[in-house]
Amino acid sequence: MAFLPEIPPEQTSNQSLQKLSSSHCYLYLLLAALMLATRTHHFSSLNALPSASIAIFFLAGMYLRSLSSFWFFYLLSIAIDLGASYARGQLSACLTPSYPMLVFSYAAMWATGYYLHPKWTTFASSIFSVTFIVPGLVIVSSLAFFISNGSYYALSGKFPTLTLIEYSTRVEKYYLGYITNPFCYVAIGLCFDYCLVKFFKGASAKAAH
Repeated sequence: MAFLPEIPPEQTSNQSLQKLSSSHCYLYLLLAALMLATRTHHFSSLNALPSASIAIFFLAGMYLRSLSSFWFFYLLSIAIDLGASYARGQLSACLTPSYPMLVFSYAAMWATGYYLHPKWTTFASSIFSVTFIVPGLVIVSSLAFFISNGSYYALSGKFPTLTLIEYSTRVEKYYLGYITNPFCYVAIGLCFDYCLVKFFKGASAKAAH
């Protein structure tokens, strides 16, 4: 518009980078707060990965898209586990031989989120993105479940004589809830992202006229 001052391309680029950096900081804080709020409750169950945590790694890969974000949330998860288990006097329950296997569950979630980054440019691309995200989340959540839960049964030393049939019977009641719970967090994140993209796209279109 004629009455707006002309902004050099370098300045526009810097402003975009500053906005992106600021939004990433807010997302770090939001996801970290979500992990702190939801992770400390899971020590009473055999299910090693709480639903919020795997959703957090999925969303971090999808939107933060930096390998440093994976290590940040992984180290945060360890700190929360150690702190919560020490406070409850259950440190040995947390540090089982199977605990290091969680990194593979989290890595699978983060990498899948990274490659399923949605594109909201058109209606068709939006549908296309969601079409891949839904089954992708089901598959990778299943993989994360069997890595974390299976390694606990196999490596913790608490189930030395457990057969595959007995394992299937024990975990079937946890499986469905485990893979469906992350959908709530991911759906909220996707809806929020879609609304923000459409809002700023509409605001930019109005400003250009």
